[in-house]
Amino acid sequence: MKRLLAIVLILVLTTSANAVFLQIDGTSTDSFQLNEGSGASISIISEDDSSWLGYLIVEEGGNGILSNVAILDAAGNLDSANPYSEAGWGKGYELTAASTLVGEPVLATGEQFNFDFSGGISGDTILVSLFLDPQYSTPVDSIAISIVPEPVTIALFGFGALFLRRRK
Repeated sequence: MKRLLAIVLILVLTTSANAVFLQIDGTSTDSFQLNEGSGASISIISEDDSSWLGYLIVEEGGNGILSNVAILDAAGNLDSANPYSEAGWGKGYELTAASTLVGEPVLATGEQFNFDFSGGISGDTILVSLFLDPQYSTPVDSIAISIVPEPVTIALFGFGALFLRRRK
């Protein structure tokens, strides 16, 4: 029984190590509403200073686009963000946050990468996911972005409905 508890404890500690997650417009969330024609900012945050490899992907079928990548100093001096696309998976960026034993800047906790997100039409739901090595098959974090009509369009529909109602 003690061995089983020790194994479970080790597995829990290893999976919680190097927690990396997404924020959209400065908020940690798993679903986000975006006005059609607008954009948002997606940040990748690391809670420790461990090196990691991964992919930020707009999953297959999503009409969104990731662009204007900013690699921040906290990503270390071996950082990289290379465009990536794979049929059946999606398109986005292959990422590295790492540091040599010497060199500035060193890998640090906090915001390491930043992307602009745009695209999609009203009614779309676009899944943006972060996959980390060694298990690329399961995302460590995802955001479902629902595209909604912009407020002016909704107001115009409302005024149109009032006008039609008044005519009758």
